[in-house]
Amino acid sequence: MKSFYKYIVVLTLIMPFAACNDEWEEELYTNLVSFKAPVGGEGVTEIYLRYKKDGEVEYNLPVIVSGSQESEKDLNVQIEVDKDTLNIFNQEKYQYRTDLYFKQLPAQFFELPSGPCFIAKGSHTANHKIKFKFSNLNLVERWVLPLTIKDDPSYKVNYRKGWRKALLYVKPFNSYSGSYSATSMNIYFDGENNSKAMVMSTKNAWVVDENTVFFYAGMVEERSEERGDYKILMRFGEPVENADGTKTGTLTVVAENPAINFELLNQPTYQIKKVVDPTLPYLVSEYCTVNINYKYNDITSIPNMPIRYRAEGSMTMERRKNTTIPDEDQAIQW
Repeated sequence: MKSFYKYIVVLTLIMPFAACNDEWEEELYTNLVSFKAPVGGEGVTEIYLRYKKDGEVEYNLPVIVSGSQESEKDLNVQIEVDKDTLNIFNQEKYQYRTDLYFKQLPAQFFELPSGPCFIAKGSHTANHKIKFKFSNLNLVERWVLPLTIKDDPSYKVNYRKGWRKALLYVKPFNSYSGSYSATSMNIYFDGENNSKAMVMSTKNAWVVDENTVFFYAGMVEERSEERGDYKILMRFGEPVENADGTKTGTLTVVAENPAINFELLNQPTYQIKKVVDPTLPYLVSEYCTVNINYKYNDITSIPNMPIRYRAEGSMTMERRKNTTIPDEDQAIQW
């Protein structure tokens, strides 16, 4: 009898492990196809892409198959532009504030592969290559490429929010684009030297081409409906390397809209300096400082009554990069 009880105890201990082993030999979940496109604070997927000379750059959008086992068959995942989701998203998020709406990227600025995304048997993921064509893309607007996975009897789509659809907010960058601290840029009413200066905390510089960015003049807000009237183009000339390791150069600065009567008051210059983190030597900060004095007219605040402003000072951007990461867009700490 004692031997029988011992047998029962041993069998009881072994059975759960046997069950576990059998369990891992079979698929535990439903194989669902989805995008890997994590959303940020604004509900879209921000993708940073280095602007290239011809304006064309490729992006790899991961397409994944869920499950505990490798895929048992080849999959041809059908992907297409989603013409409806972005409109619904804008209306739900911004309602009547149409000036804040994301805009759908026009067809001439991207190219999708002619065929489906192929995920081979035994694999969980594949990259769907998208070619973007950024030349002449006006970044005054916020451009999004909305994509969706089409239904197909050969696979199951993950219908959970944020997995079947991808809203790709494209953000091309060059060496000089990004968020500049503008607290050292003082803005005055023209002709008033003793008045208290107005300042903005930051100014964004957006890509025009490899060596050119644009920002909005003076006190113009990033989300102002009239922001496009105040684009200031800033082209970075060839830099000179100095003995202290810094690089300096001159800027060519013009306004796109002649109606704001833009006027330079000095020769704009820039300096680039790299600083290695003292405790984490693989982190390098690159500081780009621009020095510029100019005047412009505010032509929209009061109709038919332009207001003349003067801006004096500097703006500085810090770009922090992890040198151990080979992919530049991932190495930069956005």
